[in-house]
Amino acid sequence: MGIFPAPKFNTFTLECFQLESGVVLPQVNLAYRISGTPSSQAPIVTCTAFAQSYYDLAYLQGPDLALDLEKDWIIHTELLGNGRSSSPSNTPPPFNGANFPAVTIRDNVNLQLAFLKHLGVKEIRAVVGASMGGQQAIQWAVSYPEMVQKSVIIAGSCRATWHVRLFLNSLISCIRSDPAFQEGNYTEPPLLGLSRMSEAWAPWAFSPEFYSSQMYQRYPDTQASSLDEFLAKWRTRYYEKDANDVLCHFQTWAAHDVSFTPGMNGSLEKALRRVKAEVLFLPIRTDAYFAVTDVAAEAALIPHAQLMVLNSVYGHAAAFGRDKGDREQINHAIANFLNG
Repeated sequence: MGIFPAPKFNTFTLECFQLESGVVLPQVNLAYRISGTPSSQAPIVTCTAFAQSYYDLAYLQGPDLALDLEKDWIIHTELLGNGRSSSPSNTPPPFNGANFPAVTIRDNVNLQLAFLKHLGVKEIRAVVGASMGGQQAIQWAVSYPEMVQKSVIIAGSCRATWHVRLFLNSLISCIRSDPAFQEGNYTEPPLLGLSRMSEAWAPWAFSPEFYSSQMYQRYPDTQASSLDEFLAKWRTRYYEKDANDVLCHFQTWAAHDVSFTPGMNGSLEKALRRVKAEVLFLPIRTDAYFAVTDVAAEAALIPHAQLMVLNSVYGHAAAFGRDKGDREQINHAIANFLNG
């Protein structure tokens, strides 16, 4: 981390934005970027994952790849709480730091909708996202079925399971265990808490097969001659992130459930039956967060859904194209879906 400069972004600002919780933010900022040349045709919208910027899906973009700028224009949006869009770390009082309100995936989608209306966009060719980005992609299809033509969910699902929420709770506890955290009112970064969080996350990010086959030796950030050396690298992965921003994303992830969409009355089936978009789910065989069986059960409730299981030993990390074979699988599947 810190080797490459942060990708540039633009900011859309909206006044008096009401969150699902009822809290009204006097001003909210959405970090975004537009690729390609805006035109009268429907754009593709991309959504970011946990603690990421739009650039983390750059492996999908290019000639003959899933997102081809010769054919499409793309609106890249970034999650609230990522440190670039409105977040605990960059919001002025009274909503700064630990006082930043809880935000949901639907809050993010509603802010993105306001931005698209500002641009004059009335229809979306496709919404594409991985992990938490995939949560936004399916929420778009549920919340605004008349607007979305296609939705692509890479390693994501329609709601956070108990399994995922238990996992996230353990990571939250790691951060909060640092005495320096001070209930979010820290004066110095709670690096011990962030280290504990990263260490607890290590067995989840990749699969058992990734470790047993020593695939970690292929990459400078994971290459190690011992477990201690590996953990020494891994513990520092989130040192450049604000702890309250990280917790904001954990909360947003854990709260995701399309059945809580207004009017759905907690019914997952009712929420998914209203989807009019063609939907492509790309779960990963070895993903520890979004199990293939769970995703398949959700896909079965959507009228026009396809499911293609990605065969990778990289676990959840496969969604972000670390491996060439994974990149090729994902690009091929999305390109065929968007152009089919």
